[in-house]
Amino acid sequence: MKLPIGEGASGAFVRDIQQQLIKAGYRLPRYGADSVFGEETENAVMRFQRDHNLAVDGLVGQVTLSKLQQVNQQRVSAPDFPLPSGVLRRGDQGESVRQLQRALKQINYNPGTVDGIYGPRTEDAVRRFQSMYAALKDDGIYGPNTRKYIRMELDD
Repeated sequence: MKLPIGEGASGAFVRDIQQQLIKAGYRLPRYGADSVFGEETENAVMRFQRDHNLAVDGLVGQVTLSKLQQVNQQRVSAPDFPLPSGVLRRGDQGESVRQLQRALKQINYNPGTVDGIYGPRTEDAVRRFQSMYAALKDDGIYGPNTRKYIRMELDD
């Protein structure tokens, strides 16, 4: 398929892009990887572009495609740092929060700066991660269940 592609495109190549977006942490909750480049896919592309400092146009051109592939190749297995146990929430600070922030970055849920402060961006990253799993409550609070699912992602 000829690049760039955008809303209205369809086919196996679009499905591949959708699968890469999902793997990179950009959910497509309504339609998933359905091979149709619709509004949901365009919104995910635009969020990806914004998060990776690319031109935000909602089109998948060579630069966006390369960055998407690069992000997914950087997902390494088995973290080189432990995941904290216990419960963490907005306002918490310290090494446990830093460990959580590193893990979120590794699975492509960017919490912003790894500064050990559980602020709005870390809370949002946790909430975005939680929204991917029906078994998790989207409350932005890191606890045993969220830890279990993050561990599963890290081991992927």
